[in-house]
Amino acid sequence: MIENFKLKVFRVVADLLNYRRAAEELHLTQPAVTAQIRSLEESLGIALFDRIGRETRLTPAGATLLQYVRKIEAIANDAVAALVPFGAQESSELSIGASHTVAVYLLPRVLTHLLRDWPKLRIHVIGGSTNAVLQALTAHEIGIALIEAPAHRPDLKVESFGDDELALIVRPDHRWAQKASVSAAELVKEPILLREEGSGMRQVVEEYLERNGVLRQQLRTSVDINSTEGILSAVEAGLGIGFVPRMAIEKAVALGSVKVIRVDNGPIRRQFSFVLLNGPDPRGPIAQLLDLLREYGATMQRPSGGIETKEQSNSVMVMAQALEHAETAR
Repeated sequence: MIENFKLKVFRVVADLLNYRRAAEELHLTQPAVTAQIRSLEESLGIALFDRIGRETRLTPAGATLLQYVRKIEAIANDAVAALVPFGAQESSELSIGASHTVAVYLLPRVLTHLLRDWPKLRIHVIGGSTNAVLQALTAHEIGIALIEAPAHRPDLKVESFGDDELALIVRPDHRWAQKASVSAAELVKEPILLREEGSGMRQVVEEYLERNGVLRQQLRTSVDINSTEGILSAVEAGLGIGFVPRMAIEKAVALGSVKVIRVDNGPIRRQFSFVLLNGPDPRGPIAQLLDLLREYGATMQRPSGGIETKEQSNSVMVMAQALEHAETAR
């Protein structure tokens, strides 16, 4: 029988593909990690990694084993969670995949409350586009995916828990800065900064444009940026106009480095959803995380009409108050 510790060492090395970093995460020396992997390979009689110079790669056998190790860890965590009502206090791990806005602006607030009830819980957050985190979920690399775009997947359980507005921003000296609103047709006249292909944010913007008679091929998108912060900085630098989440621009609007312009037939909203593999309802930390997300969505007040309000300009504070309210209610 393979020792559980060897499998854990294997999984960490397989995730990082770097023995030094794996040793740091496991609080072991690098020779100790190497010895564990070598012992595992000898017991199985097969190589799990190819080592070419300084590069480490999984062999096909290693990639196959990794899938099973992830399933074993997921089952072990579920077992620990199922025993909590009986007084079990063992620590467990939770891997979360989150698209950019959720990972940066929403998830940290939620995790603060989750860790109050699960102080021994070790959380791994993996950021990426909607497509990337869904792929990680189906590969059993994460236990839950938090996404910003619709996901019509019959093989997965998808539930929306809130929404967010995507705001059009320009520099204060832009020729549109004094306009009350702009139409979708006007957007093709300016260089526009969007997230990369595959991101939920870009998908929602393109769907809005298509509903209003503008094809994405008409847009002047010479620069794609894979982060909200990058788009904000590029707009401030004068590279074009851009769409970013409202919750990401509060400081920039307060400082006057950008201005929000209303779009006709708006506002543009996108849903936040969590996604799970089909199967039994989760227990333990994941179940509580789902409750926190649902309660956040139910408590958050949605500003209407795309008009900037006090609540909208302070959405992070409102989110924190929502979670405090949820925790008190429990």
